[in-house]
This record gives sequence, C-alpha cells and structure tokens, in this order.
Amino acid sequence: YLLVLATIPAAAIGFAFREVFETTLRSPWVVVASLTAFGFVFILSERLGNLSKSAAKMRFTDALLIGVAQAISLLPGVSRSGATISAGVLLGLTREEAARFSFLMSVPITAGAVAAGLPGAADEAFTPYLGLLFLAGFGASALVAYLSIKFLLAFFRRYSLRAFAYYGFALSAVVSVLLLLGF
Repeated sequence: YLLVLATIPAAAIGFAFREVFETTLRSPWVVVASLTAFGFVFILSERLGNLSKSAAKMRFTDALLIGVAQAISLLPGVSRSGATISAGVLLGLTREEAARFSFLMSVPITAGAVAAGLPGAADEAFTPYLGLLFLAGFGASALVAYLSIKFLLAFFRRYSLRAFAYYGFALSAVVSVLLLLGF
C-alpha cells in the first residue's frame, strides 16, 4: 500500500498541472536550475541522511514524502529516480533500499503514462509487422531496464549520490554556456 500512496502526489499534480509542465516550464533554463538544485539535494541527502532504515520500516509519512519528491520530478531537468532516492535517503533509508523503492514506484507511474498514450496509439493501423516491432522494442527496453536497475542497486551499495551531483553541476554548466552562446 505504500507504493500506491507514494504514487498519488505525482499522479494528482501531474493530472492537475499537465499543461503547465508541458508548456510553461519547458525551458532550458528550468532544466539548468533543476540540475543545479538537485546536485545540492544529492549532496545534502548524503550528508543528512542516516542510511539505516530498511523499506520494511517505512511509515505512511515516509511514503507520502517520497511521493511528493516524485511529484517534484515532473519539473524538467529533475530526475524522478534521483528525486525519490534522495528523499528516501533523507528519510533514513539506505541508498539501496531507497533505490529499490524508487524503482518499484516507477511501475505504476509508467503504466499510467503508457495508458494515457494508448488512445492516440489506437488510431494507428496495427499490422503484424508493427506488432513484431513493438514486441522487439518492449523486450529490448525490458532487458535494458533490468540490467540498469541491477547495476544501479549494486552501485548504491558501494557509492554515494555525489557522482550524480557532480554530473548535474557539469551538465548544467555546459547547457548554460551553450545557451549563453546562442545555441
């Protein structure tokens, strides 16, 4: 039930403010600000989180707060998994437990996004060839997702979120320079 609870804030905010997220906030400068801000969030979560709690000891409020972090990730430039993992770490989860919960949280939100896109896809002519392409794409993406999650869980057992902070700072600097140069 905690996964369902954690999904509610992003679903509600995403539905209510879909237009704002898809238009008004679609700016490269919003991405720069988000990357920079979350670089600091990653560092702070490592510094302030006590990394001792398992997901089994999560409370109702923990799941709700991680869900709010997922809602914040609707902003362009904010990583959904980065926001939810750092929130979990700030709430005391180990990095690995926070990552595991974050990846499980992605299932309902991704399924919802796919379901929202189905009406438009139903208008397309569906042939056996397209069905085969769909299955191949689904299989490849499932394999890559599995391997990526396996790698990241192993990574978080040994390393901190700081690497992602530095990546965010570097990427925001590069994007800022490109924007200032007129690209």
